[in-house]
Amino acid sequence: MRRLLTLLVASCILMAGCLGSEEDIFYGDDINPPVPVEDFILVDENGEYFSFSEFEGKVVVVAFMFTRCPDICPVVSANMNYVSQQLGDLYGTEVAMLSITVDPWRDNSTIMHSYAEQRGLAWPHLTTASGDLSDFSDLSDVWSNFGVGLETNASDLDSDRVADLFDECPNTPEGEEVDDRGCGLETQQSEGDVSVKHHPLTYWVDHTTGTIIVDKQMQQRVWWGDADWIPELVLEDIYKLLEE
Repeated sequence: MRRLLTLLVASCILMAGCLGSEEDIFYGDDINPPVPVEDFILVDENGEYFSFSEFEGKVVVVAFMFTRCPDICPVVSANMNYVSQQLGDLYGTEVAMLSITVDPWRDNSTIMHSYAEQRGLAWPHLTTASGDLSDFSDLSDVWSNFGVGLETNASDLDSDRVADLFDECPNTPEGEEVDDRGCGLETQQSEGDVSVKHHPLTYWVDHTTGTIIVDKQMQQRVWWGDADWIPELVLEDIYKLLEE
């Protein structure tokens, strides 16, 4: 009987250990199993090549953004800046920040530099290294690795620089200037209309992602929804990874 009880207790302890290993340990969403970061090379806000492996051995907070984003992106950037300041001497030596655009059509290194400089953000802001905006596989591979869901409205069948989604006049004659509805100023105006050319919305970006915290072994470990950021708890998750 005593032996049976001993075996039962031992079994319970082993089961508890196994179950405990599957419990979430972070305040953000645990990425379990961890996803390895595939090394990449992009261009930073200074026009210099950047490889993710430069941060190997550090805990890295990775955010996806675009400079035209009017709401959540500036908030996430401000949260990252706050966290970097709270880390003190750990920032730069053991912890790094990284922002990656989801809008390479507009966000070249010059625009990324202006975005970072205006907000006092002292970490790399990355965009495609490709000079051909019809081929930025370097960025799309990164999006895929980090699970970024991206949808763009960039189709422009009549080449009038207004995306088809927003184009009220889809068959504008080639070369004719258009208004903000995508309608030709000479041939597609209703009688009595007076239209001027604004800056038409050529495309928009809708991305579904979060902020990912990568450990010192270049493994994606924690996911924070962009709208769910709690800077103090993100800090706690960083400290946990530093202790590993």
